[in-house]
Amino acid sequence: MRLSDVDGQIAYDLEEFCKDYGNPRGLSFTFEVTCDAVTYIYADVVGTVRAGQVIFELSSEDLVSTRKAH
Repeated sequence: MRLSDVDGQIAYDLEEFCKDYGNPRGLSFTFEVTCDAVTYIYADVVGTVRAGQVIFELSSEDLVSTRKAH
């Protein structure tokens, strides 16, 4: 997996997200994404609310660590 400026997006239904995690406005989140036995850790990711969804763009700027499965 080769990292680019935007590695990917994660989208949640806004109503469901608010129910599970609270309103995302002004908050940052950490995501762990695993691909081909490598976990990529993205920190301080801020979501954008659009059309009833919360969209988190994962970029190389937010990548703080990687680890390989043994």
